[in-house]
Amino acid sequence: MDKYIKSHKNMIVLEHEKVEVVREILRKLEPKPKVVVELGGYMGVSAITWGALLKEFHSESGLEGCHVYTCEYNAKWAEIIRSHVEFAGLSDLVEVVEGPSSDSLKRLKEEGVVDTVDMLFLDHWKNFYLPDTKLCEELRLFRKGTIILADNTDFPGAPDYMDYIRSGGSGNFKYETKTYVAPELKESVSAIRVSKLFKAFTYNFQAAVEATLVVAA
Repeated sequence: MDKYIKSHKNMIVLEHEKVEVVREILRKLEPKPKVVVELGGYMGVSAITWGALLKEFHSESGLEGCHVYTCEYNAKWAEIIRSHVEFAGLSDLVEVVEGPSSDSLKRLKEEGVVDTVDMLFLDHWKNFYLPDTKLCEELRLFRKGTIILADNTDFPGAPDYMDYIRSGGSGNFKYETKTYVAPELKESVSAIRVSKLFKAFTYNFQAAVEATLVVAA
């Protein structure tokens, strides 16, 4: 898959350089994430990455309670993700949720599949970053210690989302932002991590992705 992606320059996926930045961020967290929800699955590269990281982080303690839910709107891509996940041997960890992001979030919560998320990855349409973040707040999917990673917040960008996060959030959900740079890339990732109740710290990663690490909600 890596060779195919590199030969097709117009493909927007989670690059290896971004993965290394995110791995280091997640490596420092205690406890390590177990429940991951991502919005925007595309080819399944990031979903496979999260599944592999869960196996890496929980190699000694076991994978009980570990799960990745990748939400993809496009039915064709959802099927491609399933085939790639199966090929990677991660079907027991990664589940594809097909449909609009807002509907998928509501379904996961209302059907009792997910109570709260340890990590949320935003990688779908940028104009949905803020509405879906607020929906997660409304559904109480964020908890103390939740981490939010938002890809490509510099280009094409999600200015309303970044304004909201950098302003500290609202109501019971508060955020704080910090930027990390991955020099190999030109985009950026925004990551936020939920650290303690009613207060969050945000870490923004610049370099092909701006990572917003959600630290509190």
